[in-house]
Amino acid sequence: MLLKNKYKLLSLAVLFLIIGGAKVSVAQTAATPEQSAKTFYTWYVKELNREGGNPIDQKTVLAKYATKRLLRQIDAWRKAEEYNADYFINAQDYDENWRVSTGKAIVKGNAATLKIKLAPPNPGKNSWVNNLSLKMVKEGGAWKIDTVK
Repeated sequence: MLLKNKYKLLSLAVLFLIIGGAKVSVAQTAATPEQSAKTFYTWYVKELNREGGNPIDQKTVLAKYATKRLLRQIDAWRKAEEYNADYFINAQDYDENWRVSTGKAIVKGNAATLKIKLAPPNPGKNSWVNNLSLKMVKEGGAWKIDTVK
């Protein structure tokens, strides 16, 4: 009898994990443009800081946050060696202390524009603050970056 109860408890625990995982998956696809952009840039800056890190080569992760059109464009630029800066930060260098903040997105149908600010935690006079403008589109049910300026 005790063994049967353990199996029931274990089965319930597995069921809750499965249901909980499904909710997380749905929540990720329903993210706002701000959430999607902040999650991406937080990962991107962290990856830039990782020794040997090169986020632009991580196609699987990039595909979650950038449109297919943009990824094709970046590949074309890289093959032609036409783009000398990192497209997503619009610079050749970066500040290892950058933190990510977003402005409020302006959403029109399946398109959105928003501002991203990459800045150290307590920016001073000589701090490098990078302000970017993003155009995002809804692709495959998720908000993805389509243009960075």
